[in-house]
Amino acid sequence: MDLVGRKLPANLGRSLRRFFHPVAKFIADNQKDEEFGELLLPFAKAFGKLQQTTGVIAQKGLVNPNEAGAASSPYLRMFALVAIGFMWLQMAKAAKAKLAEGGDATFYGSKLKTARFFMTKILPEAETHFRTIMAGAKPLMDFGVDEF
Repeated sequence: MDLVGRKLPANLGRSLRRFFHPVAKFIADNQKDEEFGELLLPFAKAFGKLQQTTGVIAQKGLVNPNEAGAASSPYLRMFALVAIGFMWLQMAKAAKAKLAEGGDATFYGSKLKTARFFMTKILPEAETHFRTIMAGAKPLMDFGVDEF
């Protein structure tokens, strides 16, 4: 609730730009690296969905606070997945550079494998959170007090 109720609307959303802008820059700076694309592409899609979701929550939440409340948990999870994915991308880029310099192939190779694992097996969970949020508050708020 704190993320969608206080952080998201704070400074008209400018606070989130401190995360969104560096991520967008990283994607733009690395999009031409074809070898890095297998990691970057799924991440860029998840990041795009996070940006879209942020806008939807901000708009719907202004009209109906239940929309923001219903989205709060899946939004936090989605944001966390994208944030962790961003960290893995940075580690993968560093590992790739170290391997090119002749660094420990086992250590740095495992970093790349773990980043690939995260991007293909964990990060896709962001799509589920996206769909949950897009379903809106109605499925949650439809229940009356006497139905519990």
